[in-house]
Amino acid sequence: MPQLFYGHILSDGVRIQYYRTGGQKPPIILLHGLSDNALCWNRVPLVLEVEFDVILMDARGHGSSGLDERGASPLVQAQDVCTLIETLQLHRPILIGHSMGAVTAALTAAQLPKVVRGVVLEDPPWQEIGSGDGARREKKLGDWREWLTSLKQKSLEEIIAEGKRLNPLWDESEFFQWAKAKQQVKLEALNWIVQPQPEWSEIVPQIACPGLIITGEPSLGAVLTPPVIRQIEKAWRKSKTVRIAAAGHNVHREAYMNFLREVAAFIKRLGK
Repeated sequence: MPQLFYGHILSDGVRIQYYRTGGQKPPIILLHGLSDNALCWNRVPLVLEVEFDVILMDARGHGSSGLDERGASPLVQAQDVCTLIETLQLHRPILIGHSMGAVTAALTAAQLPKVVRGVVLEDPPWQEIGSGDGARREKKLGDWREWLTSLKQKSLEEIIAEGKRLNPLWDESEFFQWAKAKQQVKLEALNWIVQPQPEWSEIVPQIACPGLIITGEPSLGAVLTPPVIRQIEKAWRKSKTVRIAAAGHNVHREAYMNFLREVAAFIKRLGK
């Protein structure tokens, strides 16, 4: 991990923690997935910080960030990113988001069409239009709560061991922050799963900047399916989708070099 400065902003009174590599460089904001924290990006900032001021943000209810009665809904999290950009006076940032963070990145880009320079979405949990079944979401929330509650009763070493059991192909360096994040996340933040959010079909037509969608194989756990990808690309003409066969949902962990290669190529296409 590169040397990181840390600080916080206040977003409608809620403390939002961030980490930053700094320097007079173009900004990139990294937005993590559900139950992770900012430092779960692990090795990714090592490469990006050479040319960019990398800002890693703990989402509401995750890491060291606070949570209020509004919870950590997609729209509230997007507003947090907008506040971060304004408070830190970030000029034309690139957003990179994984899973939940990909939804946040897309919503932010849609809300700030003249501000965001480009957006990378790592396997956003988008499905067929109209498939948001309430009962399915409630069951998913229940499963997540049960799993995280059981993890929180374990020691850090036991959680790390569980992470290694579940993800045998991950690099050894991934597990410490993954485990710490599970200890830190507030169970109330999991309500993100059932809280209202716009369909992707409402979001992507509002994104003015170019986009890169990176996903893996559905058979390995990736959420995006080929029919949904075709629909997204039709609605968002400035987007390109790359499927990395060796990865599932956690592409930056399971295919680190391929992930970085695609991100670097996308940034190069954006130009100065």
